[in-house]
Amino acid sequence: MILIVGASGAVGQPTVRHLLKRGARVRALTSKAESAARLQSLGVHEAVLGDFRKAEDVRRAVEGVESVIQIPPRFTEDEAAIGLGVVAAAKASRVGHYVFVSAFHPQMRQMDHHWSKLLVEEAVIESGLSFTILQPAMFMQNMRVEWPAIRERGLYLRPYSPDRKLALIDTEDLGEAAAIVLTQPGYRGATFELASGEALTHAEMAAILSEEWGKPVRAAKRDPAEWTDWARRHGWKPWSIEAYLKMCRHYDAHGYPGGNPLVLTAILGRAPGGFRAFVRRFLAAQASA
Repeated sequence: MILIVGASGAVGQPTVRHLLKRGARVRALTSKAESAARLQSLGVHEAVLGDFRKAEDVRRAVEGVESVIQIPPRFTEDEAAIGLGVVAAAKASRVGHYVFVSAFHPQMRQMDHHWSKLLVEEAVIESGLSFTILQPAMFMQNMRVEWPAIRERGLYLRPYSPDRKLALIDTEDLGEAAAIVLTQPGYRGATFELASGEALTHAEMAAILSEEWGKPVRAAKRDPAEWTDWARRHGWKPWSIEAYLKMCRHYDAHGYPGGNPLVLTAILGRAPGGFRAFVRRFLAAQASA
């Protein structure tokens, strides 16, 4: 049995699908009954209702599993505390394999949500557990957040420069890589940077999207103040807003450099998917929706 903490999100769902394709038995910890029902409809064998902030709930979820994969919540102030709690429960239960989904370049101190992941990496390494740490690049699927503005106005807006290169990964490849790491021997005791090998600016992404969609799309920098107002209206907390804006300032200055595909290629046994292939799949899904 493999426990997924964070099964309902952008990384968790493809990980679940690929684990089930490989015949794994999957348990998920989730806080909502509707999420549990959705995960079980995908084929998850057990859905444990509980709060990943509560030690007793995490202990119940971890009990009796062979492996744990923890996918942290994004832009959450107590992310490190959540991760440390899951590591502690896994250590107490002596799980056989702990997989932590961190971030590409977690050592970047100017990005709080990266630094939080580095603290969890430290705890994983010091836990005494057999472990694998995955460090994925920026998700191609982030484009889905901006899709309404793209569809309605032909604008691909992000609150940082559209001309900085950003290392990318398709979350389908990430989910498949995580499933392989969890179900095959030979991947333990390592930290793996995972990237497609394709580093693109948002202007270049917009050009690819325009070509595949057949409609003009232009990338532009969204006003950070306007984004902040949007985030407040949508319930973002002050810490999360500031962490996101710190990331934007960092991307303005440096982009998201690097992104060698060697490791991901080795794990998948094939070349990782590129942004154009993702866009074609995305547009096909939109057309059939």
